[in-house]
Amino acid sequence: MKPILLKITSGPAISFSARSDSKSYKSNSWHYHPEFELIHVIKGGGTLFAGDGIHHFKSGDLVFIGSYLPHYWKFDSLYTSEVPAKSYIELTQFREDFWGKDFLTIPENQKIAALLDKSKKGLILRGAKAEAAKGLLTELIAATDTKRIVLLLELLICLSECKKAGTISSAHQSNNPFTQSERINKIYNYTLQHFKSTIYIKEVAAITNLTVNSFCRYFKSCTRKSYTQFIAELRIGHACKLLSEGQKSIKEICYESGFNNITHFNRLFKKMKHIQPNEYRKLIHT
Repeated sequence: MKPILLKITSGPAISFSARSDSKSYKSNSWHYHPEFELIHVIKGGGTLFAGDGIHHFKSGDLVFIGSYLPHYWKFDSLYTSEVPAKSYIELTQFREDFWGKDFLTIPENQKIAALLDKSKKGLILRGAKAEAAKGLLTELIAATDTKRIVLLLELLICLSECKKAGTISSAHQSNNPFTQSERINKIYNYTLQHFKSTIYIKEVAAITNLTVNSFCRYFKSCTRKSYTQFIAELRIGHACKLLSEGQKSIKEICYESGFNNITHFNRLFKKMKHIQPNEYRKLIHT
């Protein structure tokens, strides 16, 4: 069983989807779809798994998910509790060939074709062009008829000119043999619930009905990394989120991110981010 293939509804009167969503955390799972997906997180936060990468998303993020890239939006518990805080996103989803199979092959569309190819790793878009794209996305959602096509094209032109674009996944994932969507969902959910404390691999293996050795092989075949590396990335990502908020000391952030040794935390942070935690905080606030 592969990741869940979602069918994106367009409808008889429209050729692609553009909408807002105030309950985007509902019924989410490890999935993929042939449509490209551009999402502006207006209000909300959590963890996005895309391919073999992790991104801690927050309000204001603009994320471009490529065709067939497996992904999973996990909103923070603040937005999924019985009385949740309000989340709100704007998005558009479209197929590569919705405007005709040859449209992207013409010379004038080389930049857009290159953008779509890059998006298959998952893109985090920032800067002036990203801000302009957010406005175009809002216009697109409200538009009708031919204006929708024009605005989507303008939106993609704008994104293709964005100079500040970071990737989430390390490689194109369309041919990656992801299996057992229910199993990988269990692993991600369990890890997100427990990464702030000690996690034993045998406990995670147990919830997936695998032996420890089988679990380690399975996880690496799905994500191209060890489970230990995955936890480290998740913890360091959470530490970066806390550092950007600027409310806690480095020591507090160390322990709240699941580390029990400040020296180990500083060493691992430097290895993964190529900068010390206190330097990262200064950089993020300048």
